[in-house]
Amino acid sequence: MDLAPTRRRRPKQQRSRLMVDFILEAASQVFDEEGYSGTTTNMIAERAGISIGSLYQYFPNKGALILELRFAHRAHVLKTVETAMATSEHLSLPHAIRKIVDANFQVHLNAPRLNAAFEEQTSVQMLSEDPDGFHQKIDLAATKFLEIRKNEISVPDLKTAGFVIRNLIPAVLHAAIKDGQVVQDPDLVKTHLTGSIMGCLRPDGPTPHVLTPQEA
Repeated sequence: MDLAPTRRRRPKQQRSRLMVDFILEAASQVFDEEGYSGTTTNMIAERAGISIGSLYQYFPNKGALILELRFAHRAHVLKTVETAMATSEHLSLPHAIRKIVDANFQVHLNAPRLNAAFEEQTSVQMLSEDPDGFHQKIDLAATKFLEIRKNEISVPDLKTAGFVIRNLIPAVLHAAIKDGQVVQDPDLVKTHLTGSIMGCLRPDGPTPHVLTPQEA
């Protein structure tokens, strides 16, 4: 795997920072259009309007580019989830869960092949080590959300339920865009995912009402 964990060098001047931004934007476009295996650094340099030598000043290969984009993606996911949680305080628990699910899906469905490239090429070991603190931050956000709504939750072991939910959502998301192909009916998948999460939070209650897109 031609995956480098760091850039060759970090830009210090404004002009250099802008060039790196151009490179990353071009890379995200080409990866989303061509997939990881179909993308070359020459294609990215051409899209960015720079020479291949200029690209190599900052990124040694396309593996380093996909990793950089993956970290940016994780930061975007975290911000999206935190915003969805913060703006759902007035909603009932099922509707709040649906809003969070919708937000997660939207981030991934906007660029399905790019997200598939993340799964294809990013080192599992590297991400499991959580170098950017993503897992810790998302866990803290989810724990805070569930604690605030504990009066709406009947499960006795909230910690375990939270663990299942935090792993369930990305598993379904990644399956929904497997190989860059969006699942046939994403709204129905989101509806069932919402119902599954509610089942984790209210296991002894009645079968949770599965929200339709119109209700959500």
